[in-house]
Amino acid sequence: MQKRKRRFLEKGQNLMMLRTLRLEKAKKAEQQKELTINNALTKCKLTSSEVVPDIDNLLKNNTIGNLVESLGHGNRNKIRANAADALAHIASGSSEHSNLIAKAGAVPRLIRLIQSTDLEVSEMGILCLGNLLHFAPNLRDFMITNGVVQKLISIIQAKSTCTLMLSHVTWVIRKLCISSPTSRPDNVDEIAQALNVLLYNPEDKILEDALMAVRNLAHENETIPMLLDLGVVPRIIYLLEHPNVLVQNAALQALINIASGSEEQIQELLNNNLLPHLSALMSKSDLDIRCHVLRILQNVADGNTFQRQAIMNAGLLHKILECLKGEAIPLKSAAALTISTLVIDKDKNLLYYLMRQGVIPELCNLLLSQETDIIYNVLDMLSTMLDVDPSFLAEVSGIIEWSGALNNIRMLQGNEQEEIAVVARKIISNYFPDNQTSQLNSNVFFI
Repeated sequence: MQKRKRRFLEKGQNLMMLRTLRLEKAKKAEQQKELTINNALTKCKLTSSEVVPDIDNLLKNNTIGNLVESLGHGNRNKIRANAADALAHIASGSSEHSNLIAKAGAVPRLIRLIQSTDLEVSEMGILCLGNLLHFAPNLRDFMITNGVVQKLISIIQAKSTCTLMLSHVTWVIRKLCISSPTSRPDNVDEIAQALNVLLYNPEDKILEDALMAVRNLAHENETIPMLLDLGVVPRIIYLLEHPNVLVQNAALQALINIASGSEEQIQELLNNNLLPHLSALMSKSDLDIRCHVLRILQNVADGNTFQRQAIMNAGLLHKILECLKGEAIPLKSAAALTISTLVIDKDKNLLYYLMRQGVIPELCNLLLSQETDIIYNVLDMLSTMLDVDPSFLAEVSGIIEWSGALNNIRMLQGNEQEEIAVVARKIISNYFPDNQTSQLNSNVFFI
């Protein structure tokens, strides 16, 4: 009996010792795990003054693998947040850094972090996904397949979401809306509806990113009807009056892409009083704003005759001419392209008005541009003005000669861009044949 009791006690002691050993072993493993994570975090050099670690060092030390492992459910929230922050820092190195992180299995884990009840964990997960998208847009479809859109939309819909978190989410959605080489998102309608909500947020940064997301979606013509059906156009046009120039800029870029659609879609913009807003913005001193306005007008003018006439009726032509006569080359170029689109109908009265406004010398100055599209459009417009009415011919050709543009046109006959060379040869042969012969004789005399 005594022996049995002794054996029972010894067995109990052994079990206690075994349990203690297991606990100590688990504790050491946890400490080692934390040490590994902390080492990985240290190697990432998270301070902004330091550079992203070299890829070879990251692979050699398995830093990325350790950090991705640290995103798992079994780790404390602080560790998970720090690991996501470290991976966001690494992702900012290059597309190669970002793709290595994705290859290590980070994307599904980061998407799971989004709905963490710990705000820091959720925030770091969102920021890391945003960095991965920014530096490796090829990951977009993979993230969408793993359900990132639904997770982000749920945050937008939650009434308790703070402004900072909403700003992060909008930034990631902006990146998700960038056109993919493969396809547009299957749930693009859900994204558009979420953006329609974000467009009414009072925060400038959220508005800017939401508008840029709309711009990215409208890059695909198939999505423009859906955006119009959601009623985003009146709100975007209203935001043209926003006091923040970055928001105005983003609204204009969204409208540029929407105006690239069909005549019916352009008319939708005009029905919402787009042109009066653009007219007001043309008085702005900001160069980018005016260039964006001109690009919208180019797209509107590319519609039909009535839409081109609407631009004239809104009193925008003289403002376009002011841009053409300005000193900034981007502004002059955009104005020239807009005028070129407006004269597509070869309206004699319009061309006569343009000629009287001193357009020809300004156009001729642009023949020295390095942009082939600008050179071609200017030549095409000059050809149109020379051709539209015999009564214009003497005056137009005289201005071309007087401005010194004839020599430039002559040189462009040998341009490597065949379409430019063809128009230049047509102008010289049809309208300046005698001058060409005279010039050749003059060259021989001086030699």
